[in-house]
Amino acid sequence: MNSNEHEKRPRVWLVGTTPDPADLPVVRDTRMRTWQPGDDGRYHSTDGWHHATWNELHSRYDLVEVA
Repeated sequence: MNSNEHEKRPRVWLVGTTPDPADLPVVRDTRMRTWQPGDDGRYHSTDGWHHATWNELHSRYDLVEVA
């Protein structure tokens, strides 16, 4: 695997075990719900019904970066 392939792989944050990202990525949780960062400092589900901070998401779900 070359370095370009490694850079294209989505990042993963396992519950409580990995450091928080500084760049506020769009992520998908273990329930297949996609979360986007909002202007209010919270993440919002794409359907608009759910809101959570990064810490709340990271403490409940494994998260995968959405490209």
